Amino acid sequence: MQRIMKSPLIIILLALFPLLASCVQSNSPAPAPAWLKTVDQEVQKLGSFNWIIVAEPSFPALSRSGVTTITTPVSTTEALDGVIQSIDSHSHVRPRIHLIREAQAVTEHDTPGINDYRTKLKQVLNERETLTLTNNALNLLITDARKNYRILVIKTTTSLPYTSVFLELESGYWDGVSETALRKRMRR
Repeated sequence: MQRIMKSPLIIILLALFPLLASCVQSNSPAPAPAWLKTVDQEVQKLGSFNWIIVAEPSFPALSRSGVTTITTPVSTTEALDGVIQSIDSHSHVRPRIHLIREAQAVTEHDTPGINDYRTKLKQVLNERETLTLTNNALNLLITDARKNYRILVIKTTTSLPYTSVFLELESGYWDGVSETALRKRMRR
């Protein structure tokens, strides 16, 4: 009699096992998208003086060795969030974030969606320090950097003017203050 009662219980448990297993699997984090895995691999290779540009779709394709371009299916703010998380997960670099000055003058009237973009950008940056330069000044910096250093361009789906974000990489364990102090000690 006991054997008969255990048998239906085992059958029910066996029938429910795939359902329970799928519930456990659905709680695990989704794998990172391919573009983000590529970004992370590239960040591991980059160091001081290299640049990462999270760019709007019309950003020019840079033609020079040492420039890598990745196209993403996401917005600038989503891509920037992924890039910052990748950089933060590696201790060897940290970003100096440059925004385009002209973006401050773009209005919602002229460019619907710019205010929403600004709100999302502020959330992603999470009070990080930023520098603001004109588009021409940033392009000159990139043109000069291309001569000697690697540049990673990440093209996004955000079709709003002047919304590219430029990340100049610095050493993650040595900053400008430390470098200045070292140079002063060496002059003595």
